[in-house]
Amino acid sequence: MKFLLRGLIRGKTAILDNRNHLIPGIQSMFKMAARNKQDDTRPKRVAVTQMTASRDKEANFITCVDLVRRAVESGAQMVFLPEACDYIAESKEESVQFAESINGPLVSKYQKLAAEVQVWLSLGGLHIKETEDKIRNTHIVIDNTGKIVSTYSKAHLFSVHIPERNLHLEEKAYVSPGKAILPPISTPVGAVALSICYDVRFPEMSLIQRKLGAQILTFPSAFTVTTGLAHWEALLRVRAIETQCYVIAAAQTGQHNKKRSSYGHAMVVDPWGAVVCQVSEGTNFALADINLDYLQNIRQEMPVLSHRRLDLYHILDMQFPDYPRICELLPFPSSYVSYQFGTVSVPGSCVFLKTQLSQAFVNKRPIVPGHVLLTPERPAKRFHQLQVPELSDLAQLTQKALEVIMCCYQEKTCQIAIQDGPAAGQTIDHIHIHIVPLNPSLNQKLQGHEEDGTEHWRDTNEMQEEASQLRQSATQILPNFYNVEPGIPCNTCVEIPEPECLENFQFGSVQVPNSCVIVKTKHTYVFVAPSPVLPGHIYVTFLKPCAGYRKASAEQVTDFFIVMQSAERLVETSHKAESSTIILLEDADLIQDQNLHVHAHIIPRTEDDLANNDNVYVDVLNHFKQHSEWTFSQEVIAYASHLRRLWLELNN
Repeated sequence: MKFLLRGLIRGKTAILDNRNHLIPGIQSMFKMAARNKQDDTRPKRVAVTQMTASRDKEANFITCVDLVRRAVESGAQMVFLPEACDYIAESKEESVQFAESINGPLVSKYQKLAAEVQVWLSLGGLHIKETEDKIRNTHIVIDNTGKIVSTYSKAHLFSVHIPERNLHLEEKAYVSPGKAILPPISTPVGAVALSICYDVRFPEMSLIQRKLGAQILTFPSAFTVTTGLAHWEALLRVRAIETQCYVIAAAQTGQHNKKRSSYGHAMVVDPWGAVVCQVSEGTNFALADINLDYLQNIRQEMPVLSHRRLDLYHILDMQFPDYPRICELLPFPSSYVSYQFGTVSVPGSCVFLKTQLSQAFVNKRPIVPGHVLLTPERPAKRFHQLQVPELSDLAQLTQKALEVIMCCYQEKTCQIAIQDGPAAGQTIDHIHIHIVPLNPSLNQKLQGHEEDGTEHWRDTNEMQEEASQLRQSATQILPNFYNVEPGIPCNTCVEIPEPECLENFQFGSVQVPNSCVIVKTKHTYVFVAPSPVLPGHIYVTFLKPCAGYRKASAEQVTDFFIVMQSAERLVETSHKAESSTIILLEDADLIQDQNLHVHAHIIPRTEDDLANNDNVYVDVLNHFKQHSEWTFSQEVIAYASHLRRLWLELNN
């Protein structure tokens, strides 16, 4: 028996057979246009499953294995299983009693299954033992090698009491809530954000996941029949519409025991809010193709995220959980994974370093060979919008990227730049760092980079080739993929030096008077630039000499980026500017001064303050080379005093 699937897929109705498989001959309408040659044979196909779990763990596992194997035979690259796919017990005591650790036999069997059939698995909510009387409802993702790549503990716990129907569900009685919203994980089908069931009722969580770069939201569930009939489809569709993400919701269905039954209707919803596929009755699965080009078109044509009035509401100012402050490199992304850079999709094959919160990738329009870009995973527009874990991660990734560029291109030093805001030359609304090798041809190329129109725009194949070379260099010089240093403190303790203090600060061979220093921390200090390139020009520098930015400790560079962020806000406020240029000069060898401190220039920018925006980089380099001739005038001292007072106003 055949029936019409509810909803549309890119304007076409899909027909399924009685096992919810795509009928041969109809499948072609679902195949997405390939991004490159490697993607031609890799449609981003997912399977969403539905089952009726019982207290019998082994029987449930056998059911899941059958669903997974059949889905893989139908071309699924990732299979999504529902909440409680391990078991649904008949009491809370049984729920705790049956729970296993994440290293227990059940998860191990799923790892072996994923590796055997070469598929990514989303285990939508396993009962993971925490204490003798508490568990965590945990969403686990396993890759196609059998490795656990992410675990999320359910944050919002369900509670309902309807005495007249003898319905009492109190999840918090035996479940500990999760304490973190995790960044999306990179998978063959896109950037997947993890949630569970009741989380779907809290739009703030989904909006934060979208801000962190999610393309696919997941809500594996065991909805009650009453709430499912009233709200299930409506909630899933509205989450898809407001975030412009795909939503994948595996589901429990039917009668589990005398006390409990579930609504079912597992489905996939597209970013326009259309139901792409839905499982009908009983234990089964349905297939959907994830079209990230379609998703991106929707976001470009209706950029609702950029229209949010965060000056009126602050629910999306996410406070990150207490991540380790040490930047951990992740395995190189696959070619069929893509990352958002503003409105641009960057193929995973063009990324040469990746962490949980940031990535480094090759440039489509490099000024010189080795000119690369770094960006946070979350699409923050401005530097001041980054939070401490992101700043720390990006600061350390910059070090690693420098090592790779210098090794691969045999360069001695690089310039690190942030065009922060339109007046500073930012054209993509996603904060990013430029690393540009300082070779003899740079100044000449900078002079005409904006206007001549002859610059080389590279194709994907050319970019992939460079990324491959950089990956090889990274493998050679960064053998320890995971840093084992302890975490770095979040807080940076800022001091404002007393103007009367006779202590001076050393900057290479120059003594910077205390009266010209604005603030200092354990590792960093800020002072006013004599003879500024533009009004408001300040320096942020390490307290102690360092052989290069890439040689500093993780704690030093984290502190440095935190201070840069605050200092930028300071001078922008002082000059009523909405943009800044940040330029970090990396290496003391640049002017043969081994005592020179690594430092950054922060220059507030206004529209048309320079005839050619790229002139600022040449001017800064010249200013820096003349540091031995600096004089700190009364005007510089007065400006430093003004900035100290303003710092106190802004931070009290």
